[in-house]
Amino acid sequence: MAKVSVNLDDELEDEPGSQKLKELAAPLPSVSKAKSLALKDAPRVQFSFTNVPEPIKEAFAREARKRGLTKKELLYECLRAGGINVPASVEIDGRRR
Repeated sequence: MAKVSVNLDDELEDEPGSQKLKELAAPLPSVSKAKSLALKDAPRVQFSFTNVPEPIKEAFAREARKRGLTKKELLYECLRAGGINVPASVEIDGRRR
């Protein structure tokens, strides 16, 4: 009876098609998730303005409370209204990594 040789070695590193197989098997990256993760992991910096009239500061804080937002979230809303592409707060909150 003839003997059958079976190679169960899964090491395909030396095979010429192994890299192509790995590329095809890899999951596709999500652009939106990549942006959100980049913003979550970005270094945090202080963002402040020079002195503004107190009534403007109070009006801003009052509007944030009225909408049930933090001042930072209201700032993001204002930036979005101005046409700047700012993702939702939950997507960029660094505490939720």
